[in-house]
Amino acid sequence: MTMLVLLMLFICIVIPLGFAWRLWKLDEPSRLGWLIVLADSLVFMALILIVGRWDMVGLWTRIAVMGLIAAAALVSLRRHARRPWGTTEGRQFWRRHMPTLASLSLFGMGLTYVVAVGLLGRHGPQPLAFPLEGGRFVVAQGGGIGLLNHHSDHRAQRHALDLTAVNTAGFRVAGLLPDDPARYAIFGKTVISPCDGTVIAARDGLPDLPPATRDRDNPAGNHVVLSCGDLRVELAHLRHGSVAVASGAQVLAGELIGEVGNSGNTTEPHLHIHAVDALTGAGVQMSFDGLVAVRNTVFQR
Repeated sequence: MTMLVLLMLFICIVIPLGFAWRLWKLDEPSRLGWLIVLADSLVFMALILIVGRWDMVGLWTRIAVMGLIAAAALVSLRRHARRPWGTTEGRQFWRRHMPTLASLSLFGMGLTYVVAVGLLGRHGPQPLAFPLEGGRFVVAQGGGIGLLNHHSDHRAQRHALDLTAVNTAGFRVAGLLPDDPARYAIFGKTVISPCDGTVIAARDGLPDLPPATRDRDNPAGNHVVLSCGDLRVELAHLRHGSVAVASGAQVLAGELIGEVGNSGNTTEPHLHIHAVDALTGAGVQMSFDGLVAVRNTVFQR
């Protein structure tokens, strides 16, 4: 998990700083050359903004990064504003920009795929009530492709969501990877029922583990499964001793289920939620407030 955090710091901070410096120092003879480099930089940055785990790096860091790139692009624009569109370099111009054009094509196709399939793909989403209260919550895993959602290749969990929370500074935790689960912003947050239904499974009694310690024998940890019409909805990794419902109980949307913990096969505190079709067992896409949540979607409750 530490490696993932360090990787995200590199992707979301170091690489954008490099692109900002690239644009700031850019000095092309023509506006066409400037536009090619600018487009390549912006496409790559768009991918970082979508794919990056900003709950790890900081929600406000994302705004700062966007502002830095915008400032560098503006400086670059002013430098090139009066230069000609055309170029007298001929083939040498295209040879010089071939690596940039190749990068633009590759990452442009990647961005198109991520947006079209990962973000905009719709599969008859079922409306549910948002299952958390008392904070600012961020979708850490969610979307239609593995780059955004590590559950996407699992039939029952292909539309699952992992939800974290952020503190006032915009980070999911105070520190890099502390051993105390209580230092994570989401730990202990209230979990509520996302639908009217019947509790068909409920488990408590498993311990909250130190982050990065997994209980692979009990993947869902303390959890509740609800039967809501044609859906089965699971809420997993609940806090030890917090499960407030028992099997067979009738619940209404918004009713207390428990609290977020760190039980089961999990790397750090978060709420896992997924829904399946009761007949087929296939994963079902969920929506909250009319919105299909994907990575970095923020909910304030």
